[in-house]
Amino acid sequence: MRQIIASGLTAILIGVTPALASEVTVSVNKISADGVGTLIGTIALKDSHHGMMVTPNLTGLPPGAHAFHIHENPNCGSGMKSGKKVAGLMAGGHYNPTKVGQGKGIKHGHGITPLGDLPDITAGANGTATKGVMTDKVKVDQIRGRAVMVHRYGTNEAGKPKGGGARFACGVIPK
Repeated sequence: MRQIIASGLTAILIGVTPALASEVTVSVNKISADGVGTLIGTIALKDSHHGMMVTPNLTGLPPGAHAFHIHENPNCGSGMKSGKKVAGLMAGGHYNPTKVGQGKGIKHGHGITPLGDLPDITAGANGTATKGVMTDKVKVDQIRGRAVMVHRYGTNEAGKPKGGGARFACGVIPK
């Protein structure tokens, strides 16, 4: 009888125990037109009840805000565009499975953002970024096998290109 009660209690507890949150750590390298360069740290991605927590542990960044996105392809290599090598081009565009913000007359950065757009991260005067950001747009399992990209400037930094400018560092999110 005790065995039956214990088995039933175990089944109930398993049924109400929340699933473990997905979590992954991404190695991030500096990138250039010549390809993938030196390791500059990691980014931890972890699901929570409030969204996905994104915690950088990066060094060697220019001080200030940096646009931060999930890109389509799991490749941080350079590619050719208009006859020039471009850093991180093989990562493709921003992860945007619903095609939000795409279409005639709609421009990125004008109130409509793709799912892969994350809040900016900020590097201190010493070039280190460790303060986490949160997004409720995606979960870890949705972005596995894609790339995370750090751009040179903040998303809306005055006098700088919209969306963050040049791709500066990149990491492939493990499947």
